[in-house]
Amino acid sequence: MEPVDLAAVADDFDREVALTPAIDRFCSSTAWILAAAGALMPPRAAFSFRGQHGYFAAMRGVHPAGFPYVEPVELAWGLAAPLIGRDPVALVEEVVPVLANRRDWQLAIMSGLTVNGPQRRALDATLPARWERRRGQPTVRHVASLEAGMDGFLARRTRDFRKSVRKAERGAVVDGMTFETVRTATAAEANNLYERIQAIELRSWKSRDNVGISQGPMRAFYAAMLPRLAELGQQRTIFARLADRDVGYILGAVMAGEYRGLQFSYDDALARHNIGSLLQLRQIAELCDAGVARYDLGTEMEYKRRWAEDIMETEMLVLVR
Repeated sequence: MEPVDLAAVADDFDREVALTPAIDRFCSSTAWILAAAGALMPPRAAFSFRGQHGYFAAMRGVHPAGFPYVEPVELAWGLAAPLIGRDPVALVEEVVPVLANRRDWQLAIMSGLTVNGPQRRALDATLPARWERRRGQPTVRHVASLEAGMDGFLARRTRDFRKSVRKAERGAVVDGMTFETVRTATAAEANNLYERIQAIELRSWKSRDNVGISQGPMRAFYAAMLPRLAELGQQRTIFARLADRDVGYILGAVMAGEYRGLQFSYDDALARHNIGSLLQLRQIAELCDAGVARYDLGTEMEYKRRWAEDIMETEMLVLVR
């Protein structure tokens, strides 16, 4: 395997991500990991390689305690998989000798491994027995099937859920709420889109409670991600409007036939309109029309259990030399 600059080979890397089994594809793609590296992660050195069977996407740093470590490009949430290749066994057989021959690390982190998935099984079969292996806490994502369209999606929800959304939809019609779908294709368009998103975000409860994307590293993270999503045609955004004014938005991205929900928010003064649910339903309807098969709602939150029926669980493997 040879060292590689992931930004320089981003398109090829993302094509390989789309073919890699049993990983969180969107959160392993360059749109996510490079934005996270720049906005959310501490300064580190490149430690990525390309081989015959794929990529090892990682960075190298030095812990304050003094020991050198290797970790995935994104470890803010541990969603990204560093092992990118359609044949996990062949890829791991390339990666492990690279790690074994390097003397500039003591601890290596492998995140984004599907529990009992092919990458983990290949590592267990290939890693030197003398390396200690520690298992991290699993990370759960909630995933909804979009099979059979909107009718199928609603049929898999509870009766109370269906009743609630029908009531919200009737209320939106009475109130004159409209929805605007926005697609961007250039960085400039993405920046303008982000300005509209931020104007709503500032009026949301998330901004009030300092848990949204209106400031700090999270604002920078999405600012870095959106231009790449626009250029790839992956960005999916819908605005809710009331009295000719933006009052809510939902933002996500489509990759390899799956939609990844990223953020949604709304004007806190209008919470009674159930804008969040209305935006979710509108997005799902458009995804169904486009033939998208799955909706990844992201990591664990209580409300997501009502919108999804499946989970994707990944874990972290820590190797100690």
